[in-house]
Amino acid sequence: REWGCILMPSEKSANRARDFIVRALYGPDGRGDGGLISWDNSVDEIDANPSSASRRFRTVVLPGTSVYAVLFPAETNAALEAKSYWQHTGELVSSRRAERAMVELGIPIPRFTGDGENDEETHLCRHPADVDPDGDDSRDRLRAGIARVCRVYPEQVFLSPTGMAAIYAALRLSRRTKLRPSAKNLPLGVESPAGMSVVFGFPYLDTLKMCGREEIMGGAGVEFFGRGDAYNLRSLAAMLEERTIERGNADVCALVTEFPSNPLLRAHDMRALRDLADKYDFTLVVDDTVGNFANVDLLSCGIADVLCTSLTKLYCGRGDAMAGSVVVNDRTRRGAALLENMLENHTETELFGADAAAVADNSEDFLERSSRVNTTAEVLADYLAGHDDVEQLYYPKFTQPELYDMFVRRDLRGHTPGYGGLMSIVLRRGMCASTFYDTLNVAKGPSLGTNFTLSCPYTLLAHYHELDFTSHYGVDAQLIRVSVGLEPEGELVDIFATALEESRTAGERGFSGVGKGGGTTAAADGGGARWFSDVACRREKIGMARASAGSANAATERVPLVPRKAMEGLAQDLGGSAGDPGRRSWAPSLPLATTGSPGASPDQILQ
Repeated sequence: REWGCILMPSEKSANRARDFIVRALYGPDGRGDGGLISWDNSVDEIDANPSSASRRFRTVVLPGTSVYAVLFPAETNAALEAKSYWQHTGELVSSRRAERAMVELGIPIPRFTGDGENDEETHLCRHPADVDPDGDDSRDRLRAGIARVCRVYPEQVFLSPTGMAAIYAALRLSRRTKLRPSAKNLPLGVESPAGMSVVFGFPYLDTLKMCGREEIMGGAGVEFFGRGDAYNLRSLAAMLEERTIERGNADVCALVTEFPSNPLLRAHDMRALRDLADKYDFTLVVDDTVGNFANVDLLSCGIADVLCTSLTKLYCGRGDAMAGSVVVNDRTRRGAALLENMLENHTETELFGADAAAVADNSEDFLERSSRVNTTAEVLADYLAGHDDVEQLYYPKFTQPELYDMFVRRDLRGHTPGYGGLMSIVLRRGMCASTFYDTLNVAKGPSLGTNFTLSCPYTLLAHYHELDFTSHYGVDAQLIRVSVGLEPEGELVDIFATALEESRTAGERGFSGVGKGGGTTAAADGGGARWFSDVACRREKIGMARASAGSANAATERVPLVPRKAMEGLAQDLGGSAGDPGRRSWAPSLPLATTGSPGASPDQILQ
């Protein structure tokens, strides 16, 4: 038999991944493969020993290592679900943990870069895998550093292997504190008594995907208020009140939001969200990665119950290590119960010791780097905001500054607060977006917060198969996201000025990429300038494929990435109040990833 596998950093995470795959393939009870290890995703206790049939899906430890493998049959559907778990939850084995495991298994690998012929060209890895492998000292040092910046006790800081794993841990925490012991005996298939989640504002894609997975949410699903504006806020309040009247309580475990959001850099009304969290008794989970906890303070004022941060980004800066943090706030109504539960249940060792050491070392000049990035980014943003060739600049200073500024912290000695280093650009119609991107002389990549400036065509990378969906929420297909690094501000302004000039020249020759109406235009010879036009052509094919599929396929088509209703009539209101364009109810029966289907979906036709 051929097997597939996914590697996990702990036994508990391996059990969660195994149950996720089984639930995705066989339903909430997993009976098609002998049952589940735990009765709920948020609970790590081993509730049952699956029957012998479950040997098709099992967890094993690599002998003598801290790496666990989830084994499953080498079938496409199982592999896709394993990938979905790894991608959405961020629970993974880092390269340092993997290297250490290979050494422990007797498979040594080199830790050198260069050709080895010249000592000056050969360099040891700055943060090797054998540094503090147990990790206790490094994790303590990392927690202490975060606590100093956030002005909390180190005991309130919890570490995770990635930023997404931090959000996952916060979501599981919020569900766990809502579960009652009697829920364990409820009939299978009944909606989880922990309640559903709410995502407010357009977030990083995997946050929304994760909150919509029934395998994680126990069938409760997610309500998505994608614009995050005042109208969405009123709709959210109306929905919570309606559910309270119908059910006796709002049945919401958590509201997840970003401050500011990625990629539109919007600041939401956090005080209003805090009031709703107190009134309807749910956990307010805030991802502050883009703003970072040196710039914005959502803890001391009692706004966030739980603060999640990807330490991989600016806190680390070098881009050579991954980590995440969860800070539980003791200044909110739910804070004490959340902190006690987290202390009892969190697995700290899922962040490998050498990774913790790397991030702790890299973060020693975090405040200095954050100050420089704030200053440089604002200079660049001012330049772009006043440029005639820029149709829209998304940056907190120009989106909702009044909502952002009220949480700017000014109590960190040696730090100059600001709006962070992230911004997004949409060029005016007639400019050639692909020429701009190709000419922009900065590093290209999908991350952010590195010490060097990064750019990427965010919408196309993150939402390639759902451009209609993102457009509905104001996320332009041609949006280019920029993460400002430590380069001199004048140098960056010159780089962008050159790219804008080249883009304008190409646009005047007729190579403008995708027009605002979604149609195609001529593409220049050469790969780069053809880029956006190819996307438009593929979107036209997707539209034709959907039209040809007809209503006969409607009941069986498995739409990848987004729910079917969100891709069908985007003008149609899918959740409650009529005319609310920013709210979507993601029913758990609609899968968020391709799991196979009778007949090809429109996107499969293109593959």
